[in-house]
Amino acid sequence: NKPIKPRKGLILLMAMFLAGLAGVGLSLLREKLNNTFKSTEDVEAKLNLPVLGILPQVKRKQRKELAHLYETDKDQGFSESIRTIRTSLVLSDLDIPHKVIVVTSSLPGEGKSTVSANIAIALGQMEKVLLIDADMRRPTLAKNFEFAVGTPGLANVLSGTSKFADSVQQAHNIDMIGAGMVPPNPLELLSSPCFIELIEQLKGQYDRIVIDSPPTQAVSDALMLGTLADALIYVIKSDDTSIPLAVKGVGQLVQKKVPIIGVV
Repeated sequence: NKPIKPRKGLILLMAMFLAGLAGVGLSLLREKLNNTFKSTEDVEAKLNLPVLGILPQVKRKQRKELAHLYETDKDQGFSESIRTIRTSLVLSDLDIPHKVIVVTSSLPGEGKSTVSANIAIALGQMEKVLLIDADMRRPTLAKNFEFAVGTPGLANVLSGTSKFADSVQQAHNIDMIGAGMVPPNPLELLSSPCFIELIEQLKGQYDRIVIDSPPTQAVSDALMLGTLADALIYVIKSDDTSIPLAVKGVGQLVQKKVPIIGVV
């Protein structure tokens, strides 16, 4: 009265079982191959560094104002996270004052410029702060804060074509100095006695100097800036930053005896 084959129910059941098995296998394989940081536990276990705070992902429409999102307070979760990082930073310098704070990461696009700008603005509510864009290869400060085209910056000061006072801009209750004219030899400028002398002079004028540094894996600038720092903050992008890459970057800084105080 009815066909004995194909046994459609059994075939469908077997197909569903095999598809589920393949899906689970692929998920496990992907998890195995994914060697990025996914939690604070991963950071503390792999890098042996404390986590100063976690910044939440913000809405797409707010990303144009990321550099000063803390002050606008349009994302309360983001603002509260910056306050947490500021508190961790202040509490970590009870013994040794953190006058010069360098912010870096493994690669571009991980959020170091966002962290440095918002931390500087947050600290500026309590202290006199200077924010320096020392990433002369991929500067962002002038663009984020809409400096006029041709505004002189750090490169101009170090090359002697502009005075420091003429290069400083004021915004959001802090002083800022952009990268300025993009030079062909950023590392030579940052390792020059002129830059070291400038930082020493600025220590007497400001309570905090926050430096946005180039990434560790792109160039050697971060290692040079780290030697001048009282504290260094390492930025990691969740589910994106490669663990081996971050381990290598932190290792290079540790070898130079850079005072890394924690990770954001």
